[in-house]
Order: sequence, then structure tokens, then C-alpha cells
Amino acid sequence: MTMVTNLQHFLNENGTVSPDLTSEAEALISFQSLVIEAATIAYDKPVTFASAPCRAMVEGEPCKGQIDTWVYAETNEIGWECLECGEEGVITGWEKTVWDRRDYVRH
Repeated sequence: MTMVTNLQHFLNENGTVSPDLTSEAEALISFQSLVIEAATIAYDKPVTFASAPCRAMVEGEPCKGQIDTWVYAETNEIGWECLECGEEGVITGWEKTVWDRRDYVRH
């Protein structure tokens, strides 16, 4: 099953992480922030690896798989997938957050 997340649901009106998140939500945003950083550092590359460990449990043990990340050019959504267990997701609403590492040209 694909996890679909709009990052804006975790942020307050100032664009920072909401202090009212549950511990599960905090763990999810910690994972997804690493995915966003990896995908946006290599924004123009087809695929890059995130430093985030997979969150899935496989037979009662944490998965040790590596996470691939990419940006869908058509929609600007970030996709990610574990190469070991196949857990996958899509992140929207990440643009201009503190984890957006695209190199903006300032004029």
C-alpha cells in the first residue's frame, strides 16, 4: 500500500512542525524530512538515496532496506520506496519548507 502524505497537515501557520503532533506523527515527519532533503538536494537527478532507514517491520524486525527517493516532474510530488521490503509513499506540500534543499537562484 502506498502512503500518501501532505506535509502541510503536520505544520502550523508559520510553516514549522506543529507542537500538537502525536509521537507517531513526529516519527513520521522525522522520516519524511530526510526523504524530502534527499530528493531535493538531488532535485534534477532521477533517483537518489535517503539517509532515512526504512520504517517498516518485516517479520517482527525493523527493515534494514535503503530508501530510494525521486521527484515526479509532472506533479512535483516526492516519491520514495524501500528497496528491501517495497514500502512506498508520495509526499506533497513539501515545497518551501525547511527541508526543501533546492538551490534557489536569487536575483
